[in-house]
Amino acid sequence: MASIMRLPVAGEPEHAVPISTYVVKLVSRCNLNCSYCYMYNLADQTYRSQPAVMRDEVTAAMCRRIVSHARRHGIAGVHIIGHGGEPLLLGRQRFRAWVEQVRGTLDEGGVSSCFTVQSNGVSIDDAWIELLAELSVRVGLSIDGPKRFHDRHRVDHQGRGSFDDVMTAIRRLQAHPLGPGIFANVIAVVNTDIPPREMFELWQFLDIPGLEINLPHANHAHAPPSGAMSYGDWMIEFFDLWFEQNRPDRHVRYFENILRLLFGHPKSTDNIGGKPVGAVIIETDGGIEPTDAFKCCEHGITKLGSNVLRNEIDDAYRSAILRKMLGGVSELCAQCRACELRDVCGGGYMPHRFSRERRFDNPSVYCPDLLKLIRHIRMRVLASLPPDLVAAAARRATAREADSRVDERRDPKIAERE
Repeated sequence: MASIMRLPVAGEPEHAVPISTYVVKLVSRCNLNCSYCYMYNLADQTYRSQPAVMRDEVTAAMCRRIVSHARRHGIAGVHIIGHGGEPLLLGRQRFRAWVEQVRGTLDEGGVSSCFTVQSNGVSIDDAWIELLAELSVRVGLSIDGPKRFHDRHRVDHQGRGSFDDVMTAIRRLQAHPLGPGIFANVIAVVNTDIPPREMFELWQFLDIPGLEINLPHANHAHAPPSGAMSYGDWMIEFFDLWFEQNRPDRHVRYFENILRLLFGHPKSTDNIGGKPVGAVIIETDGGIEPTDAFKCCEHGITKLGSNVLRNEIDDAYRSAILRKMLGGVSELCAQCRACELRDVCGGGYMPHRFSRERRFDNPSVYCPDLLKLIRHIRMRVLASLPPDLVAAAARRATAREADSRVDERRDPKIAERE
């Protein structure tokens, strides 16, 4: 598969990357009603017209499109992330059938696959653990701090908190013989009312290797929630606790990505670093969409007009949003392009740049926080390294920056904007 020549696609962005990660909306409903949820409680309400569950014919069409895209672009394997809503609402029998259908079709097409499911944890029991382990599906859970904070936002439709249910799911996964093989991380949305040390101590109490922190989905049209600390100060304090602990079995992906980018790593995630990331959403109706975080911007913004029932995955490249996502430096605002930390921050998460007046031609709404955090991380790392290594790295960085500026001047898109 890897030897297949990549074929050009008419209308494809110049720097387009092939899609290797598919976030699949198995269901478009949820058994929780989190106050900050970008799917249900922010600007976009298109879920109301979505099918509650992905139909078999949509799944079959999606598989055909994934195989077709992989063959066209020489992709040997893909990552399938079961998402929602709450994907486990599909039920164990239908979930098994769905995974087996997708995996079987991709295998027949010569495309290997790995599966993950992101759950709120409310439905996890021993039967689910055994099924996920049997199907080799890894699971991530969401927890937003100690009980008094988590239950303020992550509530069910009767307003009851879900912390106890999530804790039960975590301990059940840890205690089950098959659980540790499929469970290794939790996701938390940053809440600056939670003292960073208290959040860090909760993580240690949970005894889970990975904690992924996400900034609340917000932008210039919909401001982030305010709290006891700035987001930059909160993340700096949490970073210091993690950095000083110095445990190789404790991972905060957001910080690790920044560290890699400071050392010139060529890849990033979509929420930091600004490098093109080959991922799309497949909605329950088959819609091919950009990351669902864009739903925090405005109603209907993720609807590109492409659907696996009638379109190839490549057709989504023609959308304005995906073009901007995949455009790299040339699609950042002038302030971001001129910034010393451009290649680490990457302009921040694209949905966080949105405003009604200038659309995405803005710095992130979290720009001051990101700059403060990245500068602090850079300072901490430099202070921990031998001086000769720091000097050598500075020389390489200066050379890379000079080359980058030359490339920008040669880029007609940037020349036209300037």
